[in-house]
Amino acid sequence: MNLVSRVLIPFLVFFAGCTYKSDNVTISKSLKNKTDYQSLIKRYTKYWDCMSRKDFVCAYKYEMPYQRFLHDFKWYKQFNAGNAKNYKIIALSVAPKGDFALIKSKFISADNKVTYVFYDKWYNVDEKWFHKMKVSLLPFGDNED
Repeated sequence: MNLVSRVLIPFLVFFAGCTYKSDNVTISKSLKNKTDYQSLIKRYTKYWDCMSRKDFVCAYKYEMPYQRFLHDFKWYKQFNAGNAKNYKIIALSVAPKGDFALIKSKFISADNKVTYVFYDKWYNVDEKWFHKMKVSLLPFGDNED
């Protein structure tokens, strides 16, 4: 196999996969009804329960599909390994923002000594809610990919 085909074939496969993914994923309008809201809260609660137990296999399933494509499980587990354990997350408010919902939440440490407020983005993709993975350890800004 020559150098051109060794470089060109993976490049074409990657972009063919990207096109295929975008054609089959629909991002729904967020919070269309009460059932949609309940589905979001159920998945949000399950996700944060998994993260609090450091069950990264469970939590990874709730991350945006395209982000799981970009960041494999090994990276995800290493990135989150330093997180605390057995903390509580409480949803304070849910705000629909076009194609996603912004959830204002409160972190409470296991010993109740540390609390802070943070925001999570959740997208409805093919009628399922997915967490917008944070990919930077920096606490400020939008924390986009």
